[in-house]
Amino acid sequence: MKYVIYHRESTKKQGESGLGLEAQQRDTDLFLSHYAGDHQVIEKFVDVRSGKGSLNERPTLKAAVELCKQHGATLLVAKVDRLSRDVECVAHIIKQIDVRIACLPFADKFQIHLYAALAEQEREFISQRTKAALQAAKARGVVLG
Repeated sequence: MKYVIYHRESTKKQGESGLGLEAQQRDTDLFLSHYAGDHQVIEKFVDVRSGKGSLNERPTLKAAVELCKQHGATLLVAKVDRLSRDVECVAHIIKQIDVRIACLPFADKFQIHLYAALAEQEREFISQRTKAALQAAKARGVVLG
């Protein structure tokens, strides 16, 4: 089995700390050692950007998907939300190529789609919490920006 690995952090600060990327590497390594059997990792992609946007707006992810198509490989990500927090983007990708989720080693396309919907909802919750916190800070007199 051939794999292309994709890891993503949302912000430059998170990417610089490396902690999230290390956790994703651990998860994908565990998947490969416990569930992949005889396998070959063709390439590993690391992206530091929001999980928002279509495949065409995310050149690193697009390159990983294209490589999977070229080699008949499976895209391996640590968690669904590292692929995207946009259910439409995830659905588009899983229609094109095989995707495996390290933390959900037995998940099929239907289950991945459900987890993508939950990831999108969590993105909205994160946005609401951030807006509320910024509003509270402004009310306390904190100058933002």
